[in-house]
Amino acid sequence: MYQRGNEMIESENLSTNYEEEKKDVRLSLHLIVKRHLSPEAEQWDQEKILEALNEITRLRLDRESISEIDGLELLGDNVNYVYLQQNHIEVIKNLECLRNLQFLTLSGNRIKVIENLTHLSKLLFLDLSENQIEKVDVDEIPQSVIILNLKENPCTKLPDYRGRIIQDLPRLKQLDEVEITKSEKKEAGHEVSSDSEEDEDETGEEKDNADIKGNFQDIMAKMLLRSQKRLEDSLKEHKRHLAELDDIRLSTDLPPSSRSKSSRDTPNSIK
Repeated sequence: MYQRGNEMIESENLSTNYEEEKKDVRLSLHLIVKRHLSPEAEQWDQEKILEALNEITRLRLDRESISEIDGLELLGDNVNYVYLQQNHIEVIKNLECLRNLQFLTLSGNRIKVIENLTHLSKLLFLDLSENQIEKVDVDEIPQSVIILNLKENPCTKLPDYRGRIIQDLPRLKQLDEVEITKSEKKEAGHEVSSDSEEDEDETGEEKDNADIKGNFQDIMAKMLLRSQKRLEDSLKEHKRHLAELDDIRLSTDLPPSSRSKSSRDTPNSIK
């Protein structure tokens, strides 16, 4: 009887640790090659690999348990988008080689300080949501940024948080997924033109920014869809794992898992 109890505890522990975090890794050239080049790249010579790396425009390294940013020096000037969300990054660094970067997402990491971004003079979209940032040093945010997301950080609870950021970043169009209004701009001390004057004064650069903003919103929508699909796949895999545990319990005359039953009984569970 005591042995069966231990077996049951062990099975429950297997279920609890099912999605145990992967070991922290350093962002490396090997990881970039693995995510962005074909499996045959392992057989390529160095020159061919470098040529392929120079063609990358969107660097996708999300959900890789990355704890440190490094190894980006061999990427070319074509990199405009970098996805590093849902990792274990604590310090923003080693991005100075990405001179043409326009889109950077570092959401869902362990960042406490905004730093080492001022050299990104072409950056337009910056997502630092779901981190541990307690204070915003606006001087560390490029003045080129038009979309900024700091949601779910302690700093968002500071007095007049929104007003101060709008005041210090005059080009900002959207903060924390909320459009900045004309009244907010006026309160921050910025000059606001009438609708007709804005239409007449809209330059090619402003139109380009509007196009980029629309593209970013499309990208964010696609990211949300991909995230939802990953969640659904994870839930399906978790249910399969619970079923396997129930099979083990049945073969050893142990009662079925209460977690498995609740999962099957949940109306919104994925079939």
